[in-house]
Amino acid sequence: MTEQRTGVQAIALDRVTVRYPAGGEPALRDVSLEVAEGECVLLTGGSGCGKSSVLRLLNGLIPHVYEAEVTGTARVAGNNPADRPLQQTGRAVATVFQNPRTQFFCTDPLSEMAFGSENAGADPDEIRTRVARVADRMGVSHLADRSMFTLSGGEKQRVALASAVCDQPRIYLLDEPTSNLDDAAVDDLRATLARLRESGATIVIAEHRLHYLRGLVDRVVRMDDGRIAETYRPADFWALPELQRRKLGLRALRSPAGLPADLPAARTSDDARPGLVCHHPRFGELAFPRGAVTALLGRNGVGKTYTARILAGLQKSPAQVALDGVPLTRRERTRRVFLAMQDVNRQLFGPSVREELVLGRRHVPSSAVDDALRRLGIGHLADRHPLSLSGGQQQRVAIASALVEGREVYVFDEPSSGLDHGAMRSVSEVLTELAGTGATVVLITHDHELADECAQHLVPLRERAGASGPQGRGRPVSL
Repeated sequence: MTEQRTGVQAIALDRVTVRYPAGGEPALRDVSLEVAEGECVLLTGGSGCGKSSVLRLLNGLIPHVYEAEVTGTARVAGNNPADRPLQQTGRAVATVFQNPRTQFFCTDPLSEMAFGSENAGADPDEIRTRVARVADRMGVSHLADRSMFTLSGGEKQRVALASAVCDQPRIYLLDEPTSNLDDAAVDDLRATLARLRESGATIVIAEHRLHYLRGLVDRVVRMDDGRIAETYRPADFWALPELQRRKLGLRALRSPAGLPADLPAARTSDDARPGLVCHHPRFGELAFPRGAVTALLGRNGVGKTYTARILAGLQKSPAQVALDGVPLTRRERTRRVFLAMQDVNRQLFGPSVREELVLGRRHVPSSAVDDALRRLGIGHLADRHPLSLSGGQQQRVAIASALVEGREVYVFDEPSSGLDHGAMRSVSEVLTELAGTGATVVLITHDHELADECAQHLVPLRERAGASGPQGRGRPVSL
């Protein structure tokens, strides 16, 4: 571990308080933080503690995009981002968002990677050379001919990071960069961060998944309720006792061992047990029994989200789906299957969290809404607009909707994205409770901590030899 490289400040926040118009309480309270050039700093803490607001302040999105009342001073690369046009700050500061879909401007990965340099007026030949080099090094060359609209969530995150590297900024801000990445992609991300760090880049990472950052960061800053609660030296942070780590709401500090080797695969349709069975054109028979949580696993881009859309009746496909042996049409699946999407803010429409839970649902008693909000730890957010919440809080709103829905089949696509340890445990308990009612629960995840907590069966997606389907014809199937 190397210490910070220079005494020159790349980032300096002095007693900064941020209050959003719809937020009520301040998102940041009297925050002071200095980051030296070449330093790699981890921001962590509970869901909604203020990590993303810090990054928005550093890249100028507060106040240029997110209206907010700001007191105190902020300097990034020698300037106050609030006083400069966003495009000027963007040449020195690159951000990889928790939801990368919101930061794309182009329809294909290579154009997206070239976009920032083109806007800065770089030489076209230099741009082409740089994009090709970065695409190869970042492992996204195989995505070059794909449409951005067909990439999986994990593939989009990889393209977003590659685009940031192409811009060659002085400062990198990463917001939950592993939220949709499989294990191999997390390893690639770590290697990229190590190279950037060795090159002298300044890096600030807001993250819940912590284990992959061991031996990489120079300092750990834990936030709580909009404040900096504690700053750790790396050796002290990674040595936190297990009980203290859980009490602080932090995720695992060591790499999870993975799912137990003896965890059974879900039984196929020759079993008499009821449940959901999908005869998939690419993966063969996929079985999801009632009364259990079944983890649907596979690498980024293999087709997990595409399969989820088939199960929920949202995707045209020759796949055949049956529940308890009775075939279901696409229309029937839309009524009997609840899908919590990976990109959760696509399905939040209510003017408040409470109204979101009753939107389109007749005769839902207020007691059921109150109980769902309590179970997910978001009762204090009941009157907030869903889109004003953090990514982890939005995830919990979608899962609370599942609790009041009363469907026979539930499909959760990466439900632990943006969640701290306590919220992840709450989600695990809800999924287990839903399965306990006799429902079929399908969990799509790369999060071994969550799967370890609640999965009782595994369905690994492995394409059959000679399988047909959009990807088998050279077209992507991930959405």
